[in-house]
Amino acid sequence: MSQSLYLPGRIRRLTGELPLTENTVGRSDTQVFQVGDMHLKTGPAGTLHRSAVLQEYFHGKGLSSALRGYVQEDGRDYLLMDTVAGVPAYDRSLRGDMPRLARRLGEIIRALHETDLSGCPYADGNELQIGAYEKECGHAFERDISILRKDVLLHGDACLPNIFMDNERFYGFVDLGDAGLGDRHFDLYWTLWSMNYNFKTNEYRETFLDAYGRDAIEADRFELCTRICACDG
Repeated sequence: MSQSLYLPGRIRRLTGELPLTENTVGRSDTQVFQVGDMHLKTGPAGTLHRSAVLQEYFHGKGLSSALRGYVQEDGRDYLLMDTVAGVPAYDRSLRGDMPRLARRLGEIIRALHETDLSGCPYADGNELQIGAYEKECGHAFERDISILRKDVLLHGDACLPNIFMDNERFYGFVDLGDAGLGDRHFDLYWTLWSMNYNFKTNEYRETFLDAYGRDAIEADRFELCTRICACDG
């Protein structure tokens, strides 16, 4: 459904008179609109600044679309970016060969974690995950977290709706507000959780992990990250 929405002048100059169609898919509290070949997000002031910084960073690494503009005005944030091509990784059009899809997802997440970390603007990926645990569970996470590392670029919410691809290639990640340096096993947990949630089966778990690479997976860190993400501390 097309809608009218107040837009700051800098954003309106980029969108022109293109209609805004609200996207209700996903679990974010922000409003998301399709505007021609762009996506617009809007939310309370300050809530999208981190996303804007990370959108630019991920685009520079070839991992997402270009940032068109970010404006904070009258208590609201407005974030405009090019739409990522392809379809989200849960899309039914990709399910003709499920083992192949699971392998591709493993390869995509491993490639993210092999990205050069230079210039990453945030190094608090682990803290964001623990903060989400404490908000969800209502108490501090009291186990020792000293084994966690900050040695990869995390997406932070590496669920299938945030991974865009087609049968031939990966196009990019979306919803980057939780990204930053952190422990790879958080992303592994969320992709596996989403595969089970979206596909209604854990049948392809091992295929995904094999494709990701068992050489990089450490059982104790994976178990700790699982406890944090699953609110089971």
